[in-house]
Amino acid sequence: MSPTIATASLPRRTVIGPLEADDPLADPPAPPPKEDPVVSTPSLTSSLASLSLSAPTPDLSFLLRPSLYHPLTNLNTPAPFRTSLHAPAPDTPLPTLLTHGHFRPAATLAASLLTTPPLPTLPADIFPLLYVRLACLALIGAQALAAQEAQALGDLAAPLYRHPLTGAHLVPWELRVLAVRLGGGGAREVAGYYELAREARAEVWRNGGAEREVWRARLRDLGLRVVGTLVLMGDGPAAGRMLRGLRGEGMEDSVWRGRMGLLYLKIGDVKSARDVLVVPATAAAAAAATSAPSSDPTAEEDAYTALLRPLLSLAEGDYELAVKQFVALREASPADPLLIQNLAVCLVYAGRVAEARPLMEGLVDGGHAFQTLLFNLATVYELCSEKARGLKVELAGRVAGREGRAWGWERVEGDFKL
Repeated sequence: MSPTIATASLPRRTVIGPLEADDPLADPPAPPPKEDPVVSTPSLTSSLASLSLSAPTPDLSFLLRPSLYHPLTNLNTPAPFRTSLHAPAPDTPLPTLLTHGHFRPAATLAASLLTTPPLPTLPADIFPLLYVRLACLALIGAQALAAQEAQALGDLAAPLYRHPLTGAHLVPWELRVLAVRLGGGGAREVAGYYELAREARAEVWRNGGAEREVWRARLRDLGLRVVGTLVLMGDGPAAGRMLRGLRGEGMEDSVWRGRMGLLYLKIGDVKSARDVLVVPATAAAAAAATSAPSSDPTAEEDAYTALLRPLLSLAEGDYELAVKQFVALREASPADPLLIQNLAVCLVYAGRVAEARPLMEGLVDGGHAFQTLLFNLATVYELCSEKARGLKVELAGRVAGREGRAWGWERVEGDFKL
């Protein structure tokens, strides 16, 4: 190396945001030199281990106050659910409630476990229960209550939530992401995701192997969450720019491409959605490397993006073509509930409501009762009958008369458009 280089001024570096996909996902820098073996002695290692065992437990008693958690009512629940024989027993354990989709009693039980003696004291016991409480409130449509209760966490970047010796964050990643989502929306939510992305970016550099891949996936997920928030804010141009910045990394993952394609459709960019969704299966990895996905409409697709491709025709207003594409897909997967519901929705847009109704009712009779299906079927009832309210009440009774599923058993009146 020339001696003059050491004294030359360094060029100014370009500032890269924490959600950019270039630097953090490249190969990590060379590891630092190994420590002097005289310093890294077994006795020091043993001392650190003993210190970690004796590290004080943070005082999280402020999360255990009964006044923090609001009582839940079922006033917005249709009557058939309040008198159903499939309602859970009062002594049903929390894992069983979650498995069968009983989210309202699960939220109540989680709050009870947090506030009833013997009180939990360890972060590993408190935070999972708090996550169940907040997530279940969001799932039953009580986002306002969840947001109010999440405020008790305060600043999750505070030293209180860090391990005193290792510096590791004590709050599970899923709870931190949920807290940002419940934190008010808009620019504040975007800022919260960027704060998490800064940490994820650092962890991508710091870790290797499987752990590094976990943080890479989290960083990509945060990027799409920012885009989703921008879409809700009505800032389509900013969402489009963000999506273009995320192109290239993860394109070999069909779920990642599917999420990105759906966001492109939400902002009305059908061409970019097609470029993302229609990628040759054998060239997906090459597309990720070159950031130039194919736009060839005849390209071979994987099963996931093939399911989404008819939405391109739907977005372009070609409803009959979308119906034909969904019908062709149904021949290969005749029992796929999502595919059947999307086919029924296309039939509604094509003016063939009489054909859509039996498809949706067949899904309900087959044990499927997810929220979008119920809402869409209620809309069909309004379109084809003057006695829509009676049909919707009857629908609520049919759903309440079945055992719970993981996607949720109890429904609110809004799900049936009552």
